[in-house]
Amino acid sequence: MELRPFRALRGDPRFKERRPGLWLDRQVFGEGDSSVVLPVLVGLVRLGEGSAVDLSREEPVHDAVSARVGALVSAKADSEPCLLLTRAPLSAALATTRAPDFTLGRNGGARHLFFRINDYAQHVELQGLVKNAEAELLAGRSLWDAGQQFSTSPAAAKLPGAKYKLCAIVDERSLGEGLPRLAAPVGVLGYAFEDPVY
Repeated sequence: MELRPFRALRGDPRFKERRPGLWLDRQVFGEGDSSVVLPVLVGLVRLGEGSAVDLSREEPVHDAVSARVGALVSAKADSEPCLLLTRAPLSAALATTRAPDFTLGRNGGARHLFFRINDYAQHVELQGLVKNAEAELLAGRSLWDAGQQFSTSPAAAKLPGAKYKLCAIVDERSLGEGLPRLAAPVGVLGYAFEDPVY
């Protein structure tokens, strides 16, 4: 799996990052001593045959795919991540003690603590961890298929970011530690296809 940083839009279309980045979304379920924290890496994953993401768990919904391709064509942006499970040991690499860049809460759901990963060396480390590890699509098959279709369309020809899909990536160990449910950060982060990636 090939991972790349992206430029995030934090709910405000006037906000645009100067450089592409990766994000850590620490999803907090529950309160106090009984809370469960799930570290989720948010970044771009390469589409196409070389992606090495197992899609067999979820069947595509063709009507949903067509509608999402149309939305991508008109917006030239993607703000709905797929959810991937990786065998890579991400938990330790995503550990941090610094304050989050911003926090979002949901009534009755998870709180999201977002940390921008600024260090290029950490980008390289995370890419190395996920590159050859097995990965599986847990949720968002129609989102993945729409991104795949859009990436080969004439509308995407001059948009280098269209060859990638925004994904929330969680590792096996984190999911196996008694997590009650996972709330993918849908609609929280996005990126513009015309933005360069490195």
